[in-house]
Amino acid sequence: MASDTIASKASIHTTCPLNPIICTTLNKNSTKKKERLKFLMVFIITLGSVAALRHIFSFSIPAYATEETTDKDETEEEATKDSATTSIMLAQTDQPAALSDQPDQSDLSDLSDQPDQSDLSDLSAPSDSSNLANKDSMTLALEDSLRRDSIRRRNTALFKKSGKIWDYDECLPDTQDQHISTAVKFGIKPVATHKAVMWKAKHHQLVAITESPFFVVEKLDYSLPYLVPRAKDLLTTISVNFLDSLQSKGYKPYLPIVTSVLRTTLDVRKLTRRNRNATENSCHSYGTTFDITYSRYMPLTGIPTPVDSAEWKRGELKLVLAEVLFDLRNQGKCFVKHEHRQPCFHITVR
Repeated sequence: MASDTIASKASIHTTCPLNPIICTTLNKNSTKKKERLKFLMVFIITLGSVAALRHIFSFSIPAYATEETTDKDETEEEATKDSATTSIMLAQTDQPAALSDQPDQSDLSDLSDQPDQSDLSDLSAPSDSSNLANKDSMTLALEDSLRRDSIRRRNTALFKKSGKIWDYDECLPDTQDQHISTAVKFGIKPVATHKAVMWKAKHHQLVAITESPFFVVEKLDYSLPYLVPRAKDLLTTISVNFLDSLQSKGYKPYLPIVTSVLRTTLDVRKLTRRNRNATENSCHSYGTTFDITYSRYMPLTGIPTPVDSAEWKRGELKLVLAEVLFDLRNQGKCFVKHEHRQPCFHITVR
C-alpha cells in the first residue's frame, strides 16, 4: 500500500511539473501565519505589561481631575469678565459730568439740523463783503424808490398842466393784439432776409425813411429803415406836429428819434434772445410799426449838449410827444403803446 502511495506521488511529480512550486508556496504561507500569531502574542503581552505598570505607579489621570481643571478655567474666565466689566463701570463713573451729559447718536440726529456756534456767529456777524452788498442793494432800492416818487410827483404836476394826458398807460393803452391785427391788415408779409426787403422797396411796397428834415433814425442793429408808405406818412405827421407843439409851448425845437423799424424774421429771432419786449410774432415784421424814444431827442444842431440832456430829464418833452400821439390816436390814425422796459412809444399805423 505504501509502495502504491509512493508510486502515485512519483507518478504525479513525473506527470505534473508544477507540483513542486505549489508545495513551496504553501510552506511559505504557513510560515507567515505563524510569524503573525507570534507578533500578536508579543504585542498583547507588551500592552498588558504597560497597562499594569501605569496602574501600579498611578500614571493614569483621573476623570475628576480633568473636570476640576475645566471648572477652574471657567471660574478664571468669569472672574476676568467681571473684572473687565467692573473697570469699565468705574471708568464711566470717573468721567467728567460734561461728558456724561453729551447726547447719544439718536439725540445727535435730532440736533444735526441745528446750526452750530460758528454758523450762528456767521449769521449774527456777516462778513464785510456781505455787508457792502446789502448796503449797495439797500441803497439801490432806496434810490429807485426815490426816483419813482420823483417821477410820479413830476408827472402829477405835468398832467395838471396838460388838458389831455392824465396817465401815460391809461391814455396810450393799446394792446399787442390790436397792433398785430392792424399790421396784418395794412402791412406786407414778413420777409426773412434783407435782400427780400430790398426787392419790396424796389417794387414800391416799402419806402426808405433814412432822410427826413422832421425826424432822425438812429443806428439800427436789429431792424431796417423801411416802412409801408402810409406808415412813413404817419411818422412824418407825428414829427411835424411835435415840432409845432414845442414851438407853441415855448420849448426849444427838437426832432424825435426813431429807434426801431422793419425787422426780418431773422432779426426777430436774434432780438428775442436779448430783449424781453420782442416777440416772435412782431408787429415790426409788417412794415407798419415803429418806435420813438421818449428819453432822448435830437436838437436841430445835431449835437446834444448837457443842457439838452437836462431838459429831456424834466419829462416835459415826453408829455408834449404823448399829447401829439394821444390826438392822432383819438383821430383813428394809429395805435400807441407806452413801453416801460424800453423807453419808447410803440406806434402802428391804422
